[in-house]
Amino acid sequence: MKKFWLVSAMAAALMLAACSDESSEPAETEEAATEETAEEASTETEEAAEESTEPTLYLVGDEVTSGDLTVTVTDTGVAEQIDETNRVYEINMTVTNNGEGEVSLSSEDFSLTDLSDEEKAAYGDAAEWTIAAGETAEGSLQYESAATTAFKLFGTIGEEEVEWRLPGITSLD
Repeated sequence: MKKFWLVSAMAAALMLAACSDESSEPAETEEAATEETAEEASTETEEAAEESTEPTLYLVGDEVTSGDLTVTVTDTGVAEQIDETNRVYEINMTVTNNGEGEVSLSSEDFSLTDLSDEEKAAYGDAAEWTIAAGETAEGSLQYESAATTAFKLFGTIGEEEVEWRLPGITSLD
């Protein structure tokens, strides 16, 4: 029985020794090391964000400024029924010219795809806006589409490629 208690006491002492903090560094050094580790993690996160080539995705209501233009998709939805399976999907937007000269923008600067990257055909006449300096214009883009859960609208505004994620046509009632 004495051996049992002796072995148990030795095992407990070994476990406590293994779990103890053997650090001989002062507390200030440990805090500095923690701060340095946090700074390194922050720097790595920032570098990863800069290396990411994923474009910013905008939603309905988001203002997108590129160069002298500010574009806002204000509303989307079904405008009319074409046949049993297809509808006209309309995207309403405002475009503000913040520059000093006249700017033109057309429906050819935009394309619409579903989430499987199938491009949708433009519907109706091509839209074109000429916006005087300091003015705002409203316009709409129309595309032919069947039911889909969401759309991606790509636009070239000035020199920048912009992408919006838009709600889809969820029912063909």
